[in-house]
Order: sequence, then C-alpha cells, then structure tokens
Amino acid sequence: MADDLDESGLVPFDQFGNLLRQPWTPEGEVVWRAPEPFTARLQLSQFARGRAAGFVMWLDDESHMFPMSMTELVDTVRTVGVEPGGYVEAEWIPHRRGGAYGIKLTMSRRERRRVRSSRE
Repeated sequence: MADDLDESGLVPFDQFGNLLRQPWTPEGEVVWRAPEPFTARLQLSQFARGRAAGFVMWLDDESHMFPMSMTELVDTVRTVGVEPGGYVEAEWIPHRRGGAYGIKLTMSRRERRRVRSSRE
C-alpha cells in the first residue's frame, strides 16, 4: 500500500507533524500529506546516517523535525548560506529523493544559480 501512496506524490509525516525520512513510526500513525511549500527559519540540528547515505535533521521553532539529504544540504549552503547558530530561513518543500523523504529549497535550478551568482 505504501508504494501506491508514494506514486501519488504524497509524503509521510508522523502524528506530531515531523516529516519522516521513511514511512514508518515505532508507534502512532503515518500521516500521508501532499507536499506543500512552506516558509520557515530552520535550525540545523544533527547529522545522522541512514542505511545508504548520511543526512541532516533540521528543527523549526516548534521542534518539528525535517530530514534533508547531504546533496540538498550542499545546495542549500551554496545558495542561501547558513547563519551563525545553524539557521536558514527559506521556502522549503518536502520531496522524495531516491528511497527517502526530506526537504529542499523550492527554487528551481535556474533560480538557485541566479542567487549564487548575485552573491559573488
């Protein structure tokens, strides 16, 4: 059943509003939602290792967790930078990369390049 939901473009959250890297919780329910863009000031919280790749976890001001792949982290740092204390304010969108879920900047590749070149 989870594969049917994945193909529909939904992303998994837990019942507390945390984006799940994998559609599984030890207790409670997985809540499937459409990936909606959101603007937030997130704080870089920790580095973790999945089965196949490393990722980072971001926290919002209500301590909701949002995983991000290392590829997306590098793109985020290169595009918008990170404030002292590990903060980034941007528009994000949940998505699926490979077999895992996470967040990324909502900017297109062209928009990211434009921002980077204007910062240099």
